[in-house]
Amino acid sequence: MRDFSDSSRFIRPAVPEDIPVILEMIHELAEFEKLTHQVVATAADYQESLFGEKPAAGALVAQEGDQLVGYAIYFSTFSTFIGRAGLWLEDLYVRPAWRGQGLGKGLLKAVGEIAAERNAGRFEWSVLDWNRHAIDLYERVGGEILHEWRIVRLDRQGIGELSGK
Repeated sequence: MRDFSDSSRFIRPAVPEDIPVILEMIHELAEFEKLTHQVVATAADYQESLFGEKPAAGALVAQEGDQLVGYAIYFSTFSTFIGRAGLWLEDLYVRPAWRGQGLGKGLLKAVGEIAAERNAGRFEWSVLDWNRHAIDLYERVGGEILHEWRIVRLDRQGIGELSGK
């Protein structure tokens, strides 16, 4: 997954030993998005979700030298209209000191390559409407911002109330 001329900078699949730094970056992203109060994930959660018997998601990391400086987390979806699986990019994050150097685009491209390898019908993600830098990147790579769609979410409490459990 090398995509940079500098051999000390590359993107690779995450390994279990990366979990503590991925969690640090998740907290940094949550702070940037003003959502720190929503972060409840633990290292054990990520161990199970990324590397357990039935992984729920996959992750890539951007590395410079021996430092992790970004990550992308993705998972499979399904489209009834297309009749095939897709890929959802849950998070794309690059630490501030490494932004503007192509790592975000490299992570996006690497997840896109996974979508292509899986013959995905769609590759989708969401973006906060105030994150102009991200929107600009996504539009530069050909992403279509779907203004008419809204995300609907139930948290664990809402799921329990809906399901009666």
